[in-house]
Amino acid sequence: MDNHTFDGHEGGPANNVRRTSIRPTLATIPSGIGMDNLAFETSEDILRHQATGANLRVGNTESKMRSSLRRLGAGARRLTNEAVPRLANYSNIFQMATTGTRPTMEELHESIVEEKQADRGINGEEQIPRQKFGWIEGVLIRNMLNIWGVMLFLRISWVVALAGIWQTLIIICISTFVTFVTALSTSAIVTNGEIGGGGTYYVMSRILGPEWGGSIGLLFALANAINGSLNVVGFCQTLQDTMKNYGGYTIIDGGINDTRILGTILMILVWALCGLGTKYESLTQQMLVVILAVALANFFVGSFIGPQSDMSQARGYLGYRLDLIQENWDSGYVFNSGMMQDFFSVFAVYFPAGIGILAGANISGDLKDPSDAIPKGTIWAIISTSISYAIVAIVCAATTKRQATGSVEDFHNGTFLNCGPTNCTYGSYNDYQLMTLISAYGPLNYAGCFAATLSTALASYISCPKLLQVIGDDKLYPNWMVGWMTKGYGKSQEPHLAYLFTFFLALGFILIAQLDMIALLISDLFLITFAFLNYACFHVDLVQPVGWRPTFKYYNKWLSLFCACLCIAIMFMIDWKVALVTLAIVFFFYFIVLYRKPDVNWGTSSQAMNLQDALTSIQQLMHIEEHVKNYQPHILALTGSPRSRPALIDFAYLICKKNSMLVCGNVVEGKITTKMRGEILQKSYKHLRKNDIKGFCSLIGNVDLPTGVSAMLEVAGVGKIRPNILVIGYKNDWRVCDRQSLKQYFATIHAGFSLHVGVAILRVPEGLDYSAILGDTDELNINSTADGHSPVSVIESPPGTPDIDRHIGNSDTPLDNANLPDTKKDTKRGKKSKKDCKLVGSDGKELPRHIYNNITRFQKKQLEGTIDVWWLYDDGGLTLLLPYIISTRSNWAACQFRVFCTANNHEEVEKEREGMAALLNKFRIDYSDLIVITDLNKPPKESTRNWFDGLIRPFIRREELSETERVSLQAKTDRHCRLRELVVDHSTDSNLIVMTLPIARKEAVSAPMYMAWLETLTANMPPFLLVRGNQTSVLTFYA
Repeated sequence: MDNHTFDGHEGGPANNVRRTSIRPTLATIPSGIGMDNLAFETSEDILRHQATGANLRVGNTESKMRSSLRRLGAGARRLTNEAVPRLANYSNIFQMATTGTRPTMEELHESIVEEKQADRGINGEEQIPRQKFGWIEGVLIRNMLNIWGVMLFLRISWVVALAGIWQTLIIICISTFVTFVTALSTSAIVTNGEIGGGGTYYVMSRILGPEWGGSIGLLFALANAINGSLNVVGFCQTLQDTMKNYGGYTIIDGGINDTRILGTILMILVWALCGLGTKYESLTQQMLVVILAVALANFFVGSFIGPQSDMSQARGYLGYRLDLIQENWDSGYVFNSGMMQDFFSVFAVYFPAGIGILAGANISGDLKDPSDAIPKGTIWAIISTSISYAIVAIVCAATTKRQATGSVEDFHNGTFLNCGPTNCTYGSYNDYQLMTLISAYGPLNYAGCFAATLSTALASYISCPKLLQVIGDDKLYPNWMVGWMTKGYGKSQEPHLAYLFTFFLALGFILIAQLDMIALLISDLFLITFAFLNYACFHVDLVQPVGWRPTFKYYNKWLSLFCACLCIAIMFMIDWKVALVTLAIVFFFYFIVLYRKPDVNWGTSSQAMNLQDALTSIQQLMHIEEHVKNYQPHILALTGSPRSRPALIDFAYLICKKNSMLVCGNVVEGKITTKMRGEILQKSYKHLRKNDIKGFCSLIGNVDLPTGVSAMLEVAGVGKIRPNILVIGYKNDWRVCDRQSLKQYFATIHAGFSLHVGVAILRVPEGLDYSAILGDTDELNINSTADGHSPVSVIESPPGTPDIDRHIGNSDTPLDNANLPDTKKDTKRGKKSKKDCKLVGSDGKELPRHIYNNITRFQKKQLEGTIDVWWLYDDGGLTLLLPYIISTRSNWAACQFRVFCTANNHEEVEKEREGMAALLNKFRIDYSDLIVITDLNKPPKESTRNWFDGLIRPFIRREELSETERVSLQAKTDRHCRLRELVVDHSTDSNLIVMTLPIARKEAVSAPMYMAWLETLTANMPPFLLVRGNQTSVLTFYA
């Protein structure tokens, strides 16, 4: 395009000189929103700028560049509707089609402007921004406080006393390895794009899917609540010791009951503080971290000062001594806390110390940049806290004895280390406040313990409601389970009901009042969470979908898998019974989501793997030659919108279910936009899902019926998985429809034969097309008629038709339908099926029962009866195979399978019977009766001929059917009339009739004549299926 076009000026004599423009550099081009504002000024803005400042000279290069960009944007704006790449266009892929500024393809290509709605918040209101945190206050401090919890001040000395120095370091290393690898896996996941609120739940659900993500998310939320209880109990135990040491105060018994009372009071305070919002909770955390840091410094200073009194030494604190390091180097497992301790029981108590690594990720929705903050803050928190735990453990082991009497008199006598079974109540085995004893100033250590336990309780307590809120918003679980507590209140949308639920849940575990027991319970919950987090990273990296591009590169999928397996193994090593209960809870929540089938699409790695597996399998099939033993009837059913012909879909699915592919074809003669196409397909698939039909939908527009069907048969499917049978409904209105419509229907049948696929035509007495009745709704709502007219109607009798009742399916036949089987009643069904529900019309009124029965005819269990197969011509066996497949379905198990064949004369009856019986036996087709018809070549009754003549006479009068054709095809006509009489004699009481479809030779048989033949065979009959294979074998008797 010419350069002058982009100058923003009109062409004229003064502007004919081509000017050379300076290409701007990246340094001088504005970025972000500012660039958008400059690049898209309107022409009025340009004229205004020219009128007010055309004679001003810009004195610097940047101003010149900005002026050039204005002119460039104005010219480009007039030439195109294109939008430059902007962050806003990619911020929400689910809303960019309606709220983004990017034009749609229709707007660019066809000048069709679609109305777009403004992006609004909940209930149509603009959302007020929440308080956002950086990586230090949002992740680092929060994680460190959560890790520096009750275990640091109350249990690390106990751990090193039992496990010894080297085994304690192993315990810390294993815990650190698990948490560090989990942090690496989490960092890889969260840096693969922006993450929403919910943190751990969000990343797992968006990778593993709603089933696993929801189940682990709920368990992780509960684990956070229990972790809050753990730290509240630790706080209360520390407070009780403080009360005893500084005044000897107790409430009731100075034990468990006091812990329960103090814990309840503290939980109320925590609930009130967290209910104010994350802003105030974060401020509290920042104050607590200062207290905790001072307390730790106080501890290390005290360890160098040494014991400050005889009482300290009597309680086992002797200061740094080499013999203490040697004594405490090896393990010393004893009976303690009501059980014989070992490595794994001690590990189970210690492991909750490292579970706080996800505290920052849990409030990802409140972080400024989660993808940057979570990896940085989490990894630094793990490194710093693990080192501090190891140092504190070594200090405790190097300065204290495992057991001491605590008596000053014994210390003076030198017997304070002579311990019997009950006289030693101090030392690292028994004194949980050992860090207070070592500290330079004891009360400051109590303050540090209060800060550590309270901060962890706050972080855990606020994480649970946030997780529940996000899980509830995704609507994975019933409203009574999660959804009722997710409503947000106030400007920050705080879930106060979720806070209340967490309060009572945590309070229930506080009433246990035993620290070690609570630690054992939550260890498994966090281990299963870590296992799935690592597996999620492994799985998505193994599948390698195109969208997997994490900016954090320091992870390894095999290391993540190993860590996931290690977590599961540790669960069973700690307590296999608790591990089994934990897994049972996971599967319970998993199956709830699996049963509910939530309508979510998150682009999970499971979906990516399914696509890859499907593609691989299809590619492998391309190298396998087709074999008749592996034949599968893949059906293209011309249903239009699936909601229009539900009975046709149900019938086709009887054949395809668990065997083969079903494609619901929809040919639209008019032009459809991309938006319309998406809406039609979405409604179609919704109908299939609601009726538990596993099939596909294919839509083609702007073509006539035969052309569209030909295109679908040629391009539907992939590889060797493509339709090989065309199933269409019978055209009930063929006698009254316009000529072009009849020709297109006839051409559609020819299209199937021309493309070498089987063709099947299904007719039911009441018709199949309920599009006018069902309307354009997602439910089966009926409000008018079927097949373009009433499904039950009376029309004028053609000349020569016998005086009989005619009112089913717009058919005029010499057969009274009074003897037709009543398939509407199903009195033998003692239990309603899943689909047996009431249907209402668009006016809200319930449909008549007979219309409901017509629609759901093939969903119901059939009464005892027969499936009659009239295998007249050898089409490769499809006429026999399809009804046999139907007979194997549970709803048709009560129907007997009868086979009809023909013989030329009476002498060949037995020979034909034996030959057909042998063939059926070799095909392993179970049948109840084999009937050989011998009088097919007899001339039909005169009444039948007259009735047939009445069918075609209007077409002859309109010169749509020539007399010459009628005479030349009289023999075939007589055969079809006679065949109808035989069907009337043998099969009018059957549940389903299947017959070989006659083929109309091209250019020899017209559409009216062919449809008259089909009308003759099927009118006023039970459900009738006309089938013609492609003359290729679909049955074999070879193994």
